[in-house]
Amino acid sequence: MNLDTIVFNDITVGRMLFWVAVVVAIYMVPKMVPKLYKLIFGKKKVNLQHTVYFACSNCGWEGHISKFGTRCPKCDASAAISGETD
Repeated sequence: MNLDTIVFNDITVGRMLFWVAVVVAIYMVPKMVPKLYKLIFGKKKVNLQHTVYFACSNCGWEGHISKFGTRCPKCDASAAISGETD
C-alpha cells in the first residue's frame, strides 16, 4: 500500500495520515506545554534540613549552604561555617 492509494473519493492514505497527525498534535500540545514549561523554568525546592546559614567574611555573601560545604559560592573562599541550623 502506498500513500497515493485512494481510500474514499479523492482522499488518499497520505492525506488521511496527515490529518490524523494534526488531530493528535492538537490533542497533545496543550497537555505537554505546561509540563515542559515547568521542567525548563520550574524552580527546584531545596530541602533546608541539611543546610546552615552562612555569611562570608571575605565578600559579604549571605545565604544557606550545605552543612558539608565550607566554601563561599560567590568568591570560593574557604571559611568555617558560622550560623544557626534551620
